[in-house]
Amino acid sequence: MKNIKNKMITGVQPTGNFTLGNYIGAIKNFVKLQKDYDSYIFIADMHGVTGYIEPNKIHNTILDLTAIYLACGVDPKHTNFFVQSDVNEHGMLGFLIAFQCRVGELSRMTQYKSKKEKCGKNGVDLGLFIYPTLMAADILLYDAKVVPVGMDQKQHIEMTRDLGERFNKRFGNTFELPDYYIPEIGAKIMDLQNPTEKMSKSADPSDKGTIFILDGVEITRKKIMSAVTDNDNKIKFDEINKAGISNLISILSVISNKDIITIEREFENCNYGEFKKAVADATCEFITSVQEKYNMFRNSQMLIEILNNGAEKAKITAASKLSEVRNKMGIYHS
Repeated sequence: MKNIKNKMITGVQPTGNFTLGNYIGAIKNFVKLQKDYDSYIFIADMHGVTGYIEPNKIHNTILDLTAIYLACGVDPKHTNFFVQSDVNEHGMLGFLIAFQCRVGELSRMTQYKSKKEKCGKNGVDLGLFIYPTLMAADILLYDAKVVPVGMDQKQHIEMTRDLGERFNKRFGNTFELPDYYIPEIGAKIMDLQNPTEKMSKSADPSDKGTIFILDGVEITRKKIMSAVTDNDNKIKFDEINKAGISNLISILSVISNKDIITIEREFENCNYGEFKKAVADATCEFITSVQEKYNMFRNSQMLIEILNNGAEKAKITAASKLSEVRNKMGIYHS
C-alpha cells in the first residue's frame, strides 16, 4: 500500500528584493523538509497587490523569486511550485472563508495594526485588512498539515486553524488544521542596525540593516561589519542584553549549520571585529553560491514551464477541495 504523505505549503509575496531573513525564516526549512511531504510552494501575487505595485515590477519580481527559490534548493521534482493567481480556487475559497471570520478578529491582527500605523492618514486598503482570510484559504485549500513560517507569521497560522475549525463545526469535517513549523534558531532574523526590529525590506529606508540575497557581496560584507553590537566584546547569545551579537550568532548558526554553543566556544577568545568578519565571510560565500544558481535559472525558459506545471498539479487538489466546500455550504446546482 502506497504511503500517503502529509501536505506542506508556504508562499512568498513578490513585493521586492528577497532578504536573508526571508531565506532563513521560510525557504531553508521548506527545502529541508520538502522530500518528507507532499509539498507546495507559491508566489503569493494576490497578497502582493494589497498595496499598489507597478505592474511590470511585480511581473519581473515573480520570475526573480521563482529563480531565487530554485537557487536556494526548492526542487520541482518534490514540490508543486506555482503562482497563486494561476489557481483561481485561492480567491474563491478566500471569499468563502471570510464569511467564517469576524471584523474584530481581523482588526486585532498584529501585522495589520502595525501597517495601519505606518499608513497614517491615508488609511489601508481592504485587501490588507482581509489578508488573513486569503492566507487561511491558501493553506486550507490543500489540507496542509505543516506550514514553515517565521515567528511573525505564527498569529496567522493560529487564525487559519480557528477559521478551519469554525467551518468544520458548521458544515462538517472538511479541512485539515495546520501546524506551523518554526525553527528554534533563526526564526526571526533582526535588523543589523536595529536588532530589536525584524529584518525587513522596508523597516529602514537606508536598508543598512537588511541583507538582500541579490546584493553585491561587498555591500553585504560592509553591512555586517557595521552591524550594531554592544561594548561587552564577548561572543555570547543573549537576546535580551546582547541583541545585536545574538542576531549575528543566529545568522552564522543557520548558514553554517552549527549550533549556538559550538559557535560560542569557537569564538570565545575573539573580539567583535573578528567575529563579524567570520559572519561576513560565511554569509558572502552563501550568497555568492545562490547568485550563481539564480543567474542560471533566471535566464532559462524552464521558469515558466515549472510554474505552469506546478499550477496544473495544484489545480487538481484545489478544485476538489473547493467543490467539497461548495457542496457542504449548499452553493451548487447539480
